[in-house]
Amino acid sequence: MAGRTGGIPENVIDEILARNDIVSVVGQYVRFTKTSGQNLFGLCPFHSEDTPSFSVSTSKQIYYCFGCHKGGNSIHFIMEVEKCTYIEAIKLLAERAQIQIPEPEDENYRKEAAIRDRVREALVEAARFYYKNLMSERGAAARQYLENRRISPQTARAFGLGYAPDDWSALFRHLRTAGFSEEVLAQSGLFTKGKKGDLLDLFRGRLMFPIFDVMGKIIAFGGRIIGDGNPKYINSPESVVYSKQRNLYALNFAKSSKEKRMIIAEGYMDVISMHQAGVTNAVASLGTALTDRQLDLLSRFTEEVVLFYDSDAAGQAAALRGLQMLLARGKRHTASTTRISVAMVPDGKDPDEYIREHGADAFRALVQNAFSVMDYLLYTAKRQSSTNGKFDARTYQNLACTYLSWEPNAVLRERAANTAAAVLGVSVTSVLSEAERISGEKSSQEQAEESRRIERQQVTVPSAPNSGETASRPELLLLCQLAGLGPLYTELPEKPILSDFTPGVCRDIARDALILLESGKFDSLSLMNLCEDRQLNGRPAREVISELLMRTQSIKNKDRRLFYLLDSLYRLRLTVYSVKKNELAALIDTMPEGADREAAKKNLLQIADYLRYLRQRLKEVQS
Repeated sequence: MAGRTGGIPENVIDEILARNDIVSVVGQYVRFTKTSGQNLFGLCPFHSEDTPSFSVSTSKQIYYCFGCHKGGNSIHFIMEVEKCTYIEAIKLLAERAQIQIPEPEDENYRKEAAIRDRVREALVEAARFYYKNLMSERGAAARQYLENRRISPQTARAFGLGYAPDDWSALFRHLRTAGFSEEVLAQSGLFTKGKKGDLLDLFRGRLMFPIFDVMGKIIAFGGRIIGDGNPKYINSPESVVYSKQRNLYALNFAKSSKEKRMIIAEGYMDVISMHQAGVTNAVASLGTALTDRQLDLLSRFTEEVVLFYDSDAAGQAAALRGLQMLLARGKRHTASTTRISVAMVPDGKDPDEYIREHGADAFRALVQNAFSVMDYLLYTAKRQSSTNGKFDARTYQNLACTYLSWEPNAVLRERAANTAAAVLGVSVTSVLSEAERISGEKSSQEQAEESRRIERQQVTVPSAPNSGETASRPELLLLCQLAGLGPLYTELPEKPILSDFTPGVCRDIARDALILLESGKFDSLSLMNLCEDRQLNGRPAREVISELLMRTQSIKNKDRRLFYLLDSLYRLRLTVYSVKKNELAALIDTMPEGADREAAKKNLLQIADYLRYLRQRLKEVQS
């Protein structure tokens, strides 16, 4: 668990969970419409439904959906609903409960963490400064630009837009007056060094776009020139809090969209116009071709991505670079389920212009009718091969076969080859052969890297499913009944032992659970923690356990509680030892006469005696 928790002490995580009542946490996202005992029900936030199947247990502090089978504690809920990591969820809940997470003792780490915190504070103050300037006389030209682009004041405020005065040190003076050191400002990405080594404002005379991380914290800025001048856009450089390859513009807004797909546009204004028009599932790739890390980030929120780049040469070139990267990713990640398509704006307009002129519904129709990747690439190849209405078959052949060589899926590649063959008037076989030839022209470095990647896969991919990840319902039910038993555990006439549980994951969980039971510190949340990062019966263990915990009644009467627990324990042992008896009897039938066979028969008699004892104990418990 240490790696999972990022070094955050377990007692701190326990306190965070204790001070974040799950009803309060979930209630921020779910409206409860029904109560049954100690369980609350509402519509699941993770899948579409008309009848509430999402349940929260007030006593066990867990949630479970009987429709989509997601379950866990408050941390897991925040992970699912905010699409964040385990550590990010812990930090969000810690902030919500006003709990300070202790930093590691390493002095260098603490200093770096302090600088990162101050840089984030400086970025927030810079955003306030830019917004005030946008609203002042100095921001008149920027406000007029937004009005011309039909961006409302409400939208500008929601996206935190601002204006950087055309002054070499306006922001620097403001932040120094606000108490920020030059050491912090030098690492903020807001300044550039002058010839004398002094810090100068990077953004001057520009409309400012704050860039947020997925959790909504400002990490950088983009700036567009007002009027003439180059470059048209300037973006913050990488900094101690910002990596453009790991973030997407407006994902903090788009992650809440109910749409099933995510649109990737080219620029800030495209995305803002879409959101203002109600197309809230749009992000931008921050001035770079879409990267692997950005797609990893997107895959947390969607299984379908629509590329929507400008119709000019630069936009289409960006689309091609993005598609090549995405298809190369498909070759490396064969299990990836992310679907890719490409939408195009007619008449050479960019998405921003089109949505302003035709509205959200017309724009959604373009998205709905997006090209498949190979259809788009072959369409592009045909367009690139025509000059002044004259078609060059040789150019088309080279481009089409190059694009076909990018496609990792053999079925899709052959289907597209049919289209290319029809255009060229040749056989599909010849097109595929040429695509294979182009695909084979790899550098020795690429071949070596591919070999290393295959070797790594051969080492890490198991040859068969892990049988140690199976568990029966009775043994899992017993674990759930033991959770929260507290002092009653000492009153059990017979206690569970490791051999009651299936070897593998279930027994590992039980081993830790029995230790916690002896110390009186085993409850539902402890059991959930033991399940973290483990699989049972082909599902995340915490979801399997969440379902059983939700179905397990909370019994306050001591005698009844002990009855149900002993009943489960004896029934489980009857099953376990009946299996052992049958296996041993079958083995004895194959053994030759001798000492080993006699010892096995003696063992069989002992198991039979124990089974009679268990049946008697079960009768006594039930009487």
